[in-house]
Order: sequence, then C-alpha cells, then structure tokens
Amino acid sequence: MDFKLRKIIITVYIPAFLTSFCMGMLAPTIPAKVDLIGGTAFIIGLAVGAQGLGEAFFSIPTGFFINKFGNKKIMLTGMIGLSISGALSGFFQNNITLYFALFSLGIFYGFFSLSRHSFMTQIVPSIYRGKAFSRFGGINRIGWFFGPVAGGYTASSLGIDIPFFFISIVAIFTAIIIFFSNEPKYEKNDGEDNNQSIGFKQTIIENKKSFAIGGPGHFIMQFLRQCRHVLIPIWAFSIGLEVEELGLIQSISAAIDMSLFYPVGLIMDKYGRKWTSVPSIIILSISFIFLTYVDSFTGLMLVGLLLGFANGLGSGAMLTLGSDLSPKTQPGSFLGIWRLFGWTGNSAGGPISGAIAQTLGNSASALSVSMIGGIGVIIFSFLLPETLKE
Repeated sequence: MDFKLRKIIITVYIPAFLTSFCMGMLAPTIPAKVDLIGGTAFIIGLAVGAQGLGEAFFSIPTGFFINKFGNKKIMLTGMIGLSISGALSGFFQNNITLYFALFSLGIFYGFFSLSRHSFMTQIVPSIYRGKAFSRFGGINRIGWFFGPVAGGYTASSLGIDIPFFFISIVAIFTAIIIFFSNEPKYEKNDGEDNNQSIGFKQTIIENKKSFAIGGPGHFIMQFLRQCRHVLIPIWAFSIGLEVEELGLIQSISAAIDMSLFYPVGLIMDKYGRKWTSVPSIIILSISFIFLTYVDSFTGLMLVGLLLGFANGLGSGAMLTLGSDLSPKTQPGSFLGIWRLFGWTGNSAGGPISGAIAQTLGNSASALSVSMIGGIGVIIFSFLLPETLKE
C-alpha cells in the first residue's frame, strides 16, 4: 500500500509541535501564576494537575463524540475551546476560576489529541504506523523540551499571563489549518453506517481481550514513565544535589529521550512493535533497581541517561499499539477508553511512588516501582501479541 508520511505534515505534525510547545510553556507558568496570586503548595499541585484531570475525565465521552461527529469537527471544537480556555486562564486572577479554566483547557486539549489519534489510526496503514507515531511522539517531545524554557522566559520578561494568551492565538491558527485541510475518506465495512455511533457497552464487549491485557500494560508503561519524574528529583535532593545539577540531569535525559524517535519508528515497522516496547519496559524497570545504588551526581546522571534511553525506545509505542488494537472503523470510542488506562497510570505514578518514598523510604519506592514494571514486562513479552500485520 502506497502511503507518504508527508501527507500528514500539515494536518498532524505541525499542529502537534505547536500544541505540545504551547502546553510545555505552561509547565513553569501555571505554578508561578498560582503562587503570584496567593496559592499554597497544595493549590499549586491542584492547578498543575487540573489539565491532566480534565483530559482524563472526558477521554471516554470524547471517544464517542468522535464516532458521532467525526475527527475534523472534534479537532476544530478542541482548538476553539482551547483558545477560549487559554484566554480565560490568562484573564482570571482567582485560584478557583483559574482551576476551572485549566480543567476546561484539559478537556479541549483532550478533544484535539484524541481526535488526532483517531485520525491517524484511520488514515495511516498498519505497516507505516510505527514511523508515523514515533515521529509524532518525537515531535511532541521536542515541543515539550523547548516549551518550558520559552514559557519561563516569556512569563518573566513579558508578564505571567502572556503564555496563556499565546496559546489562545496559536490554537486559533491551528484551527484554521484544520478547517482548510481535506478530511480523507475513512475505511468502512460493507453495510456499516459510520454515523451510527458504537455504544460504550458494545465497545467493551467487542474489545474485552485488548482491554484486559493491553489496558494494564498501557497503565504500567505510563506509570513507570511518570515515576521517573518523581524519584529522580527525590533522589537528587536526598544525596545533597543542587537544583541546577538536577536540572542538568533532567535536560540531558530528555535530550536522549527525544533523539530516538526516528530509528524507533523504522524498527517498529520493519521488525515489529515488540522490538521497541519490550526493551523499553525492561530497561525502565531495571533502571529503578540501579537507582537504589546511587549516591553521587555521576551515578544519578547515568541512571537518568538510562531512563531517558528507555523512554525514548518507547517513543510512539503506546499510540501505535492503541491504533493496532482498535477496530478499523470508528476507533474513537476504543481509543478514548485506551487512553484512559494511560492517563490513570500517568496520574497514579507520582502519588504512589511519592507516598511509598515518604512512608517506607526512597529505596522501597524504587524497588516497588521496579516490581510493578516486572508485571508490565510479562504482559508485553508474553501476553500481548505482535500487532504488526504484514
């Protein structure tokens, strides 16, 4: 089947970079604004998590909206809503209203990201998905790498609210790109009405094996990825490192992470999805064991590099797996449920690893995370089938 990835540069990759860059800008801006208007550490934590909570909370309804109204309409709705929510986040100077604006921003970002996932699932043939989604994941990583730097500089030099207004403008620009792009004809089974939305119960029943096996695997992968963002800083401070040393470790780890997306895509499409997902989760799990032996800057740097390498090996892996497992037609409802597994793992990683570290110690937390990763290794190695179809 002839398919060129350049067909989705304008409709997928450019919007992906713009939105990930903008969301990255909010990483330093949200806590800084909450602190500026009088928020406590607890309120800062709530505000930082509001976007992710909004996206996760509406992931299942969003999937059914996509089946009902189509990818393009939901993408446009997402960008328009993102623009409004971004502007409101800039205008609001009260922590309660700011929280709801950020929660709304997460909902509409979820509209856009899930409909984009569904769009790629329906137009990219299976044998090209590894390259398509790994590049997609890499572009998102690049945006998130540079976004916080730009957000911090913009907020400090031009004003704390400017990054929010910038997001509002970029969202409108992205909506214009989407509006004038042509929506392709999607695959349709004989006698099937694509306007007839598949229900939640039917989606669960028809895909129960994928959810029963792949869902926990997705949860664990995202759980491990989030735990590294908690345990690396905790470990750094416990061995007496300074903030700038931690920042250097995280930056170099992120650079390694985002440099692997191109070869990873080639491997997934040539040899199979397991050739990257299995090594990724194995190395992630082992890295947390190595972390328990770290007592210096050099040691933590090496573990950070290993974690970055492991995460980079999984660039686009869960997006590709979700697309491979989803039904050929109307994948939106499936992907909404699929992404909920990931978002739950992502949300649980920080609190669980942090709570164990506080009650039982840092080493106990790292070893517990590694044990959970071991379950993921079993799932990806032995229970999940290879999803690359020749």
